[in-house]
Amino acid sequence: MEYTLDLQVEVVTQKGHSRSVVKRVHLVRPLSEVEIIPMPYVTEASHINVILPLTAHERDHAGHFLEVYAAAALESSENAVLTFLFIYDPFEAQQVSQNDIFAPVKARIAEYERRFAEVKIPWISVKTDAPSQIKVMDIISKKHPVDTLFFVAGVDTEVTTDFLNRCRMNTINSWQVFFPIHFQGYNPAIAYHGQAPPAALDLMRDAGRFDRDVFHEACFYNADYMAARTRMAGDVQENEDILETLDIYDMFIKYSSLHVFRAVEPALLQRYRQHVCNPRLSEEIYHRCMQSHLEGLGSRSQLAMVLFEQEQGNST
Repeated sequence: MEYTLDLQVEVVTQKGHSRSVVKRVHLVRPLSEVEIIPMPYVTEASHINVILPLTAHERDHAGHFLEVYAAAALESSENAVLTFLFIYDPFEAQQVSQNDIFAPVKARIAEYERRFAEVKIPWISVKTDAPSQIKVMDIISKKHPVDTLFFVAGVDTEVTTDFLNRCRMNTINSWQVFFPIHFQGYNPAIAYHGQAPPAALDLMRDAGRFDRDVFHEACFYNADYMAARTRMAGDVQENEDILETLDIYDMFIKYSSLHVFRAVEPALLQRYRQHVCNPRLSEEIYHRCMQSHLEGLGSRSQLAMVLFEQEQGNST
């Protein structure tokens, strides 16, 4: 805890004269003593399985994700493999043979496989009308060994080598799972009002914020996921809807005794994009999504400037 006190005191001399004196005082109070906690050994050599779930309204952004991922992981021969999970709703699944909505994405994947001859980018197709995180992860979990380290990404995630290393170091089998807080860019129309936005998203206060309302990105081991999912099975039998109302973060909090590590991650950036919040999910998850969308538009000063200009325009 840090305090800054501005004190105004009155000084009175022996002769009865007085005057005011202003002093500024800085105080620091430690919250607790520093404690070293023993942790299991981890290494940056671990293999990572990057999982990208993709729905129909996100498919147009997959090309940028692939471009950034290729620069970070494929060109540097990073010890990681990317897997796409194409999520079809029942109607889209029926049209696959005539009109596959993910055909352009699959074509881009094939281009990168030709460009990097030693690389394979597998993909899995799923049909569901309620693409919850847990339902999606159940499918992936069954197809990988128990010692697999997963990084569940979003299509807007800009993967970097630094982050992949921190994913390895902050995720500890049978001990800790990692939910990074990415840096979310503001709406360029508001943050750079009347100016051209920069080509790259900078880690600056006026450019964006760390989005504490989003829990989509996660690093964890398959064995830890399976253990928490097994503990959850009894409640699922009584109420199957919880598969749609909980996300992976909530599952680990409620059904696991692991450390759930939540921290800001400066190496994980996302550009602004208007997200569609799914009202079928739980009220809390839907509220978090809406809060993320509203606070991600711009800073208070930037929003105030836009409102001021609108009011000025309306008054003339």
